Amino acid sequence: MSTRNGTIEGILAGLQSRELLLEMDWAGWLAMPAPYGEVAFGSEEVTARYERNGYEWDIHGTLYTPDREVDARRAFVVFHGGAGSERIMDLTPDGRPGLARALAMQGFKTLSLTYPGHYPPGGVWLEPVPERLPVYLLNQQLPADEILDRNLKCTFNTILQGAGLLTDRHLAGRDVLAFGHSTGGPMAAHLHRFVQRVRVTGLPGFGSGGPDGWRKEWRDQTGAEEYREIPVERISRRSPESFRAARYEDPEDLTPWGGPDEYMAWANPLRSQMKTSLCDNQHNAAVGILDRYVERTGLPREEYYDHLRDPAPEWLKGIGVLLVVGENDKGHWIRGDRLEDKREMFMGAKYAAATRRCHVVLVPRYGHVGYAELHNEKIAHLWLWAVKEGYFDG
Repeated sequence: MSTRNGTIEGILAGLQSRELLLEMDWAGWLAMPAPYGEVAFGSEEVTARYERNGYEWDIHGTLYTPDREVDARRAFVVFHGGAGSERIMDLTPDGRPGLARALAMQGFKTLSLTYPGHYPPGGVWLEPVPERLPVYLLNQQLPADEILDRNLKCTFNTILQGAGLLTDRHLAGRDVLAFGHSTGGPMAAHLHRFVQRVRVTGLPGFGSGGPDGWRKEWRDQTGAEEYREIPVERISRRSPESFRAARYEDPEDLTPWGGPDEYMAWANPLRSQMKTSLCDNQHNAAVGILDRYVERTGLPREEYYDHLRDPAPEWLKGIGVLLVVGENDKGHWIRGDRLEDKREMFMGAKYAAATRRCHVVLVPRYGHVGYAELHNEKIAHLWLWAVKEGYFDG
C-alpha cells in the first residue's frame, strides 16, 4: 500500500503505479526544483453578486494572471479553510508567496476565492475578533438580526454558487484544477456541480480530505473522529488558544514568524477568524442537527443535506486526484490507528475506486498549516510536476 519514493523523481514514477501512498523524505522535498521558470504576474479583485435562499450575496476573489502562461487552456481555483480568506493564500506571515501566488509565479492563471461573509470591504478586518460578524454585502452594512438570519442560510450551496459564478466568468473555456484546504476540500470536490463554462479535471490537495459525506463514512467506519455538533446560534472564533488546541503548531524552524500568538496577530486583520455553526455542522456532517436549520428557516431540506451526496459519478470517472498531507496533521493523518483508517488514506481509497487515478503523498514535518510555512512553494511545485507529467489530463 505504501512506497517510500523519497525524491520528486521517485514520486513521479510512483504516480504511474497502483500504489496509493507515496512517501517523500525531507531532503527530497527540499531538493525538489520548480518545474517551470518563474514569471511575473498581475492580480485583480473580482466579485459577483447573486441570489439564493431569499437574499443577495457577494463573493470576492483575487484573479492572478501570469505575464506568460504555461498553458492557456488550464487554470487553478483555490478555496481557503473555514475561518480564513483568500488573503492567506496570497502571502505567508513572514511575507513569502502563498500558494495562489506560487502557482501564478509558475505561469498558471489562478482564481483564489473567499466564502461570502469572510471578506470585509477593503479586505482588512478592523473589528476585534470577538465582535466580528460576517459581511455578506460589500457595499452595505446589514442589521444584526439579518446577519444572524443569513448565518442560517449561507449554506454550502450558497458558497459554491458564488464560486461557480466567478469561475465561469473569469476562467471560461479552461480545464480547471480545484484545490481546497480543510473546509475548502469538499467545496473543491463539488465545484463541478456549479460551473457551466469550465471543466474541473482534477483535485490537487493539501490537508483537503474529501466530500463531507465521505467524512461521515470515515467517522462511522473507523471511529477515528468523534461526532460533534455546534449549537445553531454559535459562531466559532479563532484565537491562539484554539490554534494550540487544534495542534496546529509546527517546528520552530518552519515558522519564522514565531508561534500561535504571532500567527494570530498577523492573521487577525486578514482572516475572518470566525466560522458559523452552519458551516461547521455541514462540514462535520453533523446530521443530527441539520434539521434544526430547516425548521428555523423553512428552506428545503435538500439545501442542507445534498452536499453529503457523492460527487457526480460520471465526473469522478474522468478526473485525477493528488492528495498531499503532512505527517503532523492531526485531523488528516495522525488520527486513525491503522494506515487505512487515516483520513487522507480513507479518502484516497474512495477517490481511487471512483476516479481515473488517485495518490496520496505524505510529506514529513508539516502539520495542517504547512501551506504557510517555510518551503510551502514545494506544495505547488509538486502539483505542477504532476501537471507537467500529464497526471490530470483526461
